[in-house]
Amino acid sequence: MTAPPSGANQNQAPSYGQSGDGDLLSAAAKGDGTAFRHLLDRYMTRVFANCYRVLGESSEAEDATQESFSRLWKALSNNTGAQAPDRDAGGWLMRTSRNLCIDKLRRRKRWITDDETMNAQPDDTPNAEALHQTQDISIRVQAALAGLPDRQRAALALVHFEGISQSEAATSMGISVDALESLLARGRRTLRSQLLDEKQDLL
Repeated sequence: MTAPPSGANQNQAPSYGQSGDGDLLSAAAKGDGTAFRHLLDRYMTRVFANCYRVLGESSEAEDATQESFSRLWKALSNNTGAQAPDRDAGGWLMRTSRNLCIDKLRRRKRWITDDETMNAQPDDTPNAEALHQTQDISIRVQAALAGLPDRQRAALALVHFEGISQSEAATSMGISVDALESLLARGRRTLRSQLLDEKQDLL
């Protein structure tokens, strides 16, 4: 994603290397593209990683990540009615990207609201042979996650990787806490069966 152009004089541009979110957000709200680029550098990888875990597709994760930062810039520029953050840029971006990802999942035909129907779906998780080809455990976990049904993957990503509460995750997904717990249980079982040879307790 290309950061908005800086409105500051290049010869007098401040150094933001050690600045907190509050200072960067305040400067970006005044049109300072350099400050906004520091926010990009600080949070781009984290936001993309969480989008990818929820969506399971890199192109859609990249779109959601870019849209999240675009919305932040517009909110800071008062180009929308959205409330811009004044301190916690990371939290704002994570919430925004989470909502964007859930919206994307809901538009998919395989986003199924009936749990019994979901149970009947074929398991397209990468097989054990494919997983054994990769030694790096984080890549293997990502591969297994990507193969889960959308709602199972989203539930695991929100609760175990993003670390939000089950209540908040259920609200984001538009389901009950009981339904979320069921999704988490099925998702864990599938991941463990795919990664059975790992000695570490992944979840």
